[in-house]
Amino acid sequence: MELYDAIFYRKSIRNYSKKSIKSSLMEEVKGLCSNITYLNKDLNIKAHVVDRGHLIQFLMGKACEVKAPHYIVITSNEGENHLENVGFAAEKILLGITSLGIATCWIKCNLKRDDILEFIDLDEIDIDDEKYEKKIEKPYAVIAFGYAEKQEALFRNIDAEPDRKRLKKICKKIDKKWVKILNAVRVSPSIKNSQPWVFYSKDYGFDVYEEKAKKGMEDDFKISMGIALSHFDLACKKFGMDVKFENIDTKRKRGKNYLISIIDNGKL
Repeated sequence: MELYDAIFYRKSIRNYSKKSIKSSLMEEVKGLCSNITYLNKDLNIKAHVVDRGHLIQFLMGKACEVKAPHYIVITSNEGENHLENVGFAAEKILLGITSLGIATCWIKCNLKRDDILEFIDLDEIDIDDEKYEKKIEKPYAVIAFGYAEKQEALFRNIDAEPDRKRLKKICKKIDKKWVKILNAVRVSPSIKNSQPWVFYSKDYGFDVYEEKAKKGMEDDFKISMGIALSHFDLACKKFGMDVKFENIDTKRKRGKNYLISIIDNGKL
């Protein structure tokens, strides 16, 4: 299964077998985690596989609502749009794992850097470095993965209507050539199904905005925005659309925050 196809088949699985996945599959998962991509190349985002799931369950306590045999912890330093980039990078890992026939689920992260130092290798930064706070890596996302329990259907019914906003709600004045791309965005998972993305059509492509988050969900919205952008990027690659992501001067919109613009290189 290609990553693009996994966009439409993947579903969040919350019930897992205690059985560890086969070592050959684990190596493939680790390969996916060692080859991540994201938009801001100045960031240092990493995906760490935690084979022993009980470590994460112990550290997260009751906040770990999904008990799985394995987890992936996504870490990053601080920088421009680092949470959006975390979502962008991690979603492609999830889709890759889905294509291997393994179940996955996003989990809200309550881990601190000190929690994971004993079993995850992070870069050592000199505390006297004037950019210490910007360089230091911290955990921002957790992904559960493993074999789904027998009663859990691994894949979404492709004919079932997903619980998502209609296309006209996430984008106005859609050119027909973008419909397939935006349909991939539409089905993007988001924390608490918030779906905070809004795409505004422009002569050059799109301006992408994030709806303002409720108090306490600011980070969740940003990660969710990155997930949507990853779906946009994968769909463009699938259909040969040459685009680039770029920050430009654009108008403010009430109740929304500008994130990024998508430039259609085919129009340049």
